[in-house]
Amino acid sequence: MSEERPLILLRGLRKEFNGLVAVEGLDLEIKEGEFICFLGPSGCGKTTTLRMIAGLETPTAGDIFLRGKRINDLPPQQRQVGFVFQNYALFWHATVYDNLAFGLRVREVSKEEIDRRVRETAARFELEPLLETRASRLSLSAMQRVALGRTLLTEPNVLLLDEPLNNIRPGLREVMRAELKRLQQQLGRTMIYVTHDQEEAMTLGDRILVMNMGRAEQLASPRQIYHRPETLFVAGFIGRPPMNFLETQYRVEGDRAFLERGNLRWEVSEKRSIIEEKVKGNRIVLGIRPEHILPVAEAREKGLTGQAVPVTVDLVQPLARKKIVDLKVGDKVIKMLVPGTSSLAKGEELEVIFDPRKMHLFDQKTERAIV
Repeated sequence: MSEERPLILLRGLRKEFNGLVAVEGLDLEIKEGEFICFLGPSGCGKTTTLRMIAGLETPTAGDIFLRGKRINDLPPQQRQVGFVFQNYALFWHATVYDNLAFGLRVREVSKEEIDRRVRETAARFELEPLLETRASRLSLSAMQRVALGRTLLTEPNVLLLDEPLNNIRPGLREVMRAELKRLQQQLGRTMIYVTHDQEEAMTLGDRILVMNMGRAEQLASPRQIYHRPETLFVAGFIGRPPMNFLETQYRVEGDRAFLERGNLRWEVSEKRSIIEEKVKGNRIVLGIRPEHILPVAEAREKGLTGQAVPVTVDLVQPLARKKIVDLKVGDKVIKMLVPGTSSLAKGEELEVIFDPRKMHLFDQKTERAIV
């Protein structure tokens, strides 16, 4: 990837529909050759942002730059971007050949050049046996390959994909996801991929932009998004099962600092300076992922120390090689991941430890990460 000027630059991007703000104050730099995923729940602004980059929506405010040139006022066909829609937008009555050739014919490319490039693309996407088949008779996998091939034939600087795998059954979806990532790496093209599926984003993206209610929550690599979430929203949105949250009170006793919840307390003395620098007040949310909650005996074997939390097993859910165990902590239910061979059963009482190296702390008021 180039470390020079970003391929795409968004500055203060805003979009409003009849008083409803869909995107607010978005700043973003996208590098040449990068695969970036826009991730978030329905209505968070990810598709609207994609459509503004494509020129299908006009920003209410802010600027869009492509290789340093402001393109707000350029029509879509002059932006050198390709758009793959969720429903593929194929010409159902036309053959695969004619669908692939469409963009080149619009650009008045010669018949010989169209034929050469269409057949090269058909070979790359394993579509040669289907060139004379009508689009309406294709499998979902073939439809997706035709939609991608047609868009790539126009040689866009950026490929924009709006949940293109959303209508494909799970097994095939995983196959197509791998094919898409492989294709992106082979071609070195910049791709922006919209999805509400966290697994898809974590698998495909070099970086992920997590959005919520029109705003950017965090932009980082998949690893950073998972292990170092910057907000309560990101921490709760990423992960299956999601992160557990417990509201606590921050207390100082002499040189020691604690988080307290009822009769439970976790010492956080080593984090005292950063907590007191970042938090106004004493309300802190403790976050811990299900895989980082361990039965006391297992935790002790790993050399972990800390508050032993008495819990009661409320529900056990098998999940392939793991089990999700719902634990009651007072009036709160949290989730723990255990091996599939675990014998834990409903009603069983035990003690668990939160891995102190994996605890996340958030300011309850601002919902921003502290540690």
